[in-house]
Amino acid sequence: MQNHHGLKELLPGLEHPVLLLDTSGGLSLGPLPGLEEFKKTIPSMLPSLDGLICSSGLLRHLTDMVGSETAFLVRMDWTNILRDSSFPLPLLTPKHLFILEPKEALALGATGMVVDFLLGYEEAIEAHCLKTAVQLALTGRELGLPLIVEVRPYGPRITMFGKAVELGASLAQECGADLIVVPYPGLDSLKTIATMIAVPWLLISSSITTTGKEWEESRDLGSAGVWLDHTWLATDFSLDELAEDLHSSRRTIEIKHEH
Repeated sequence: MQNHHGLKELLPGLEHPVLLLDTSGGLSLGPLPGLEEFKKTIPSMLPSLDGLICSSGLLRHLTDMVGSETAFLVRMDWTNILRDSSFPLPLLTPKHLFILEPKEALALGATGMVVDFLLGYEEAIEAHCLKTAVQLALTGRELGLPLIVEVRPYGPRITMFGKAVELGASLAQECGADLIVVPYPGLDSLKTIATMIAVPWLLISSSITTTGKEWEESRDLGSAGVWLDHTWLATDFSLDELAEDLHSSRRTIEIKHEH
C-alpha cells in the first residue's frame, strides 16, 4: 500500500464534503456488530467511503486491496471509555494509552493517524491526551502522516456539553491537529467552532435520525464532512444513501462557488 503525504493527498476530496467510517472501536469492545466478517464486509463499503479508520491489526488485512481510492487511517491510542455497564468488563477506571508509534503506522501503510482527546475525566487523562497529540503531530509532520484528533467530551465532569466540545476543538488545534472531529454540540457552539478552528473539521451527528439536519448546519458553516463512529454499525442505516447525500452537498457547494 502506498503512503500519501499531506492532508489533500490523505483525503483527495477534502475540498468537498467527505465521509469517513471509524471501525477501530473493536480495540476496546471486541467484535463490532456488522463487522464480524471484516475482510468480507469492508470491500463492499469502500466505494462509498473517503476514509476508513482501523486498528493496526485490521489494517494489515487491507494492504492487498489494490486500487481502492479510500484513505486507510490507523488508530494510535486505546481507551476503555467506550465500555458501558452492559459490557463483560464494565468501566471502573477510565484509561488512555498510546499504543502505536508513527513509524509503525507508516510501515503498516496508513495514510494518516487518529487519536482521541478525552474530556471530563481526571486531569491526568486530559494531560496524557494533550501530550500524545502533540508528539504525534510533531513526528507525523516529519514523516508526512497527517493527524486527526477526535474530541470525546463524555466524562462525568462535563456540565456544559457544547462548551466542552468547543474547548476540545480548541485544544486539538493547539496540539497541532491537521483535522479535527467533533460531536454535534448544538448550533451556537457549532458556529463558535467554525469561527475558531483554522483546520478542516468533521462532524459526528448525535443520532441517525438527526444526521440530515445537523449535517446541513455544519455544511453551511464550512464542515469538511461526516464521521461515522462504531455505533453506526449496529443501526439500519444505508451507507450508500448517506454517501449520495454528501455527493449532493458537493454539487450544491460547487454551484454556490460558481456564483
